[in-house]
Amino acid sequence: MTLSPLEARVRLLERLRGRRVGVVLSAGYFGFYGHAGFVEGLLASGITPSAWAGTSAGGMVAAFVAAGLPPARIAELILAQRREHFWDPDYLGIAVDAVRRGSRPSGLLKGERFVELLRQFLPVHDFEALATPLVLVATNLSTQAPEVMQTGELASAVHATCAYPGLFRAVRRQDHLLWDGGIVDKAPALALWESRGKQLDVLLVHFLPSRDGAKEPSGALAYASGMANGFAAIRKDHFRLQLALLEARGVEVHVVTSRLPGVSPNEMHKGPDAVSAGRASIIEALGKPPGRWTGED
Repeated sequence: MTLSPLEARVRLLERLRGRRVGVVLSAGYFGFYGHAGFVEGLLASGITPSAWAGTSAGGMVAAFVAAGLPPARIAELILAQRREHFWDPDYLGIAVDAVRRGSRPSGLLKGERFVELLRQFLPVHDFEALATPLVLVATNLSTQAPEVMQTGELASAVHATCAYPGLFRAVRRQDHLLWDGGIVDKAPALALWESRGKQLDVLLVHFLPSRDGAKEPSGALAYASGMANGFAAIRKDHFRLQLALLEARGVEVHVVTSRLPGVSPNEMHKGPDAVSAGRASIIEALGKPPGRWTGED
């Protein structure tokens, strides 16, 4: 949706206030810190979203907030986690399945510790009990298609959308094998609108750019980093096409981009800085007229 010159001068906060807002939290490696800060800043502004959507790290934070957890509590839970809380490599299982042609070689970690954390912290068991509607997306390896999840057990859906390739093994849910949703849909704005558009007036997307997108592949891991760069290009273009389609349908979409400090399993001490950066991004964005997403942010 193209804003008129007058509308384009109105601050984003005024554009959102009093309207039914659907919030989309994008995929981003260990981006849940930044998303937690973004959500905290957004809700502190007085905006109460009518629906949430997300993939990967964004899906996890979207699930927590849709379940009714206060933003400060979400940030507290995430910041309290350490690598050992979710790190459960399965070297023997990987070796066995490499011979037996099983799916365990799809990732280093079993994911059992991670899903146990989800069940411990999520205050509801399934989608139907959520305080606010939620849409999550995973990559369905059984059907070679995006898997939009809106019903059933919540923890397994969050586990699936967060199952980062190579780090977590693929997740078996409802007889399908699922991997990280960020592979096929980095920021599921279209999935949210097609699922909940009749109950929404406007979409707000928190977009986390790929961390290493500008680096040329080199060294021993050149193949892996080259593939990552290729997938990043595809995901960005896919999101651009989503925005074009939504605009053609007359849907108003605003994108806030955050560039966060790099956080990884070995750099979790940077988490507080990433939370602060995500919070600062939305506070700054709300205080200015909305801009058009160019893909270069």
